[in-house]
Amino acid sequence: MEILRRGLGLPAEGYTAVSRWAELSFGEWEGSTWKEVRRQHADLAARRERDKWGYRPPGGESYADLTARIALAADDLPASCVLVSHGGVARALLHLLAGVPKEKAPLVDIWQGRVLVFAANGYRWH
Repeated sequence: MEILRRGLGLPAEGYTAVSRWAELSFGEWEGSTWKEVRRQHADLAARRERDKWGYRPPGGESYADLTARIALAADDLPASCVLVSHGGVARALLHLLAGVPKEKAPLVDIWQGRVLVFAANGYRWH
């Protein structure tokens, strides 16, 4: 956020960090690559691949859990704001704010360095 603010000509400080916007938790899988998870927990990885929206990794969150966690905060976002977060949050917002079906939202590629803009008519990349 501080890098973004400096790039916009704003002071680095002057923003609020809100824990509700934290990335999707992978629980016991945190710190592992997807390749490692598939090798060490093939059956669980296959279950997640079949239901990315609803599957909850051991000790972690599903996209459904994440969406429930951020739903109230999303309702309270001002009409014009900048939110810096991670791919899981972006996918949940695609469902909440842009109506992307829950089966498709977890499959959307989220790229670092691109801005996802939400508007009344959906979303676009900038």
